[in-house]
Amino acid sequence: MSRIHFVVPYYLDPRFLLELVASVRAQTSDRWRLTIVDDQYPGTVAEDHVRELGDPRIEYVRNEQNLGATGNVCKSMTMGREDYLVVMGADDALEPRYVEVVLATFERHPNAVMVHPGVNVVDGQGNPTDSLADKIKRMAARSAWKQAELDGPTAAAGLMNGNWLYVPAMAFRNDAVPRIKRLGEFGSIADLAWSIDMLLGGGTLALDPTPVFRYRRHAESHSSVGAKNVRRFDEEQRYYAAAAEQLAEAGWDRAAKAARLHLLCRGHITKSALDAVVSRDLKLAKSLVGRAVKRV
Repeated sequence: MSRIHFVVPYYLDPRFLLELVASVRAQTSDRWRLTIVDDQYPGTVAEDHVRELGDPRIEYVRNEQNLGATGNVCKSMTMGREDYLVVMGADDALEPRYVEVVLATFERHPNAVMVHPGVNVVDGQGNPTDSLADKIKRMAARSAWKQAELDGPTAAAGLMNGNWLYVPAMAFRNDAVPRIKRLGEFGSIADLAWSIDMLLGGGTLALDPTPVFRYRRHAESHSSVGAKNVRRFDEEQRYYAAAAEQLAEAGWDRAAKAARLHLLCRGHITKSALDAVVSRDLKLAKSLVGRAVKRV
């Protein structure tokens, strides 16, 4: 029977990891395996906890050297040993029916190379939250979530207009992961690049709106810190330029056009430019405006 391998790149407050481990062990289906990839976080809390549990389904691995957030995620993407792979954030958690719902979705959609279930977004204290970023993702995803399955060209076109994925919540068919061409190249937007690479190899994106994943959004998270860095916009625009060529070569013309426009990304840059004006940082504002109008 098919199973899910959860691989967790870990370098964060261990209290979140303990919650994650408990949520995996509380699944209504036991068709899972869990590997924690410790990127040399100080102390032994994670290792001690796994040892105390004595659960043969849970494995603890400690990197020989610190790889950094992106490096550890990339390593985790290559470690899947079951039919399906989920690379969770170490501060995320599952609702009890995640494994049950995701495996059933793959069974309903045999052509799917990935499944995106519904997501509950919580803050650092575990309370429901609804940030501007989450509102924008919902807006960008409105048409997608009306369907149970998206073919590659349709999914790619929508995602190039606005990336609405919560990738840590997604399960990937493990045999599709080797399709990823540039695993560690695009930094904060790398997970979108991985999804597009897998879709380009053939197969669909299946959707189930059942909210079975808890996505943590708080000020200390890697994504929140990265969003404040201009370098993130450079990474994103570099990716959209590469994706436009890649999609055009595949004959996915609508997606290629959307990649060249990347309207939601430009909107984000424009908002950041306006924020810089309000803060009287005119040099930064000018730099961001240049990025917002840059041709791809």
